[in-house]
Amino acid sequence: MWPLLLKLSMVTAIAAHGADLASTEHCLGANRCREMNPWLARFDQPAIFGAAKMGIAAGSLWGTSLLAREHPKLAVAVNLAMTGAFAGIAVHNAKVTP
Repeated sequence: MWPLLLKLSMVTAIAAHGADLASTEHCLGANRCREMNPWLARFDQPAIFGAAKMGIAAGSLWGTSLLAREHPKLAVAVNLAMTGAFAGIAVHNAKVTP
């Protein structure tokens, strides 16, 4: 059961990261917001910004996959927390941008 839940939680986390990226790019393009992450804020080209953002997502999911070897329940919880956080950011950015 835990391997399936881990995979599903990873899919939801990837989707939330993607939604965050899309809404952030749209919000930045409309000049309605600014990137709060200082490491990401230095990238002004959308493709480079997207690659850096999804690189962070890949690194965090790789980390939870390593965590899952010893603590699968905790890894699922971390992935679901990431899902909630980044989905929340995506919704916020969508509300800010007309």
